[in-house]
Amino acid sequence: MTMDLMIDLETLGTNANAAIASIGAVLFDPRSDRIGDSLHLHVSLDDCLARGLTIDAGTVTWWLEQADDARHALVVGQLAAMPLDAALHALKSIMPRDKEECLWCNGASFDFPILGNAYRACGLEPPWRYWAERDLRTLKALHKGASLDRIGTKHNALADAIHQARLVQHIFQFNPDIDA
Repeated sequence: MTMDLMIDLETLGTNANAAIASIGAVLFDPRSDRIGDSLHLHVSLDDCLARGLTIDAGTVTWWLEQADDARHALVVGQLAAMPLDAALHALKSIMPRDKEECLWCNGASFDFPILGNAYRACGLEPPWRYWAERDLRTLKALHKGASLDRIGTKHNALADAIHQARLVQHIFQFNPDIDA
């Protein structure tokens, strides 16, 4: 059975050089309601900065305006944060390896460039093929009105990844001719 991977990043910037605070990822079957293994990794901001990634003051201000649960998860996550390269190796370990499986995010111009840059900052090659990238934001735009009730904390990387995976499943369920 094909399992794609939905990835969500929480960062302290919006450019491709942004420091990553947390990574959420979940395996899922886009054509069923099956959700598989997941991971939620907290990344050391100190390590990100040491590797040349950056923090943007505007994004920090934006975080200060977010819900208490989201801010709390970000701060507490730093207490158990791992080095960036360890987090990227852990993410790579659950990435699909089959040519038919895809990597998804909610905005191809955000998560993929930041993640790719983070791999390169650690001296690693991004472990996915560019043609495997899929973008939920575009899928939502093509299927206006598709929505699901939110479960979990907004701006929590794992909760966002699961919600986004379920939204892909929902759109595919009502549009079986989609060939992503």
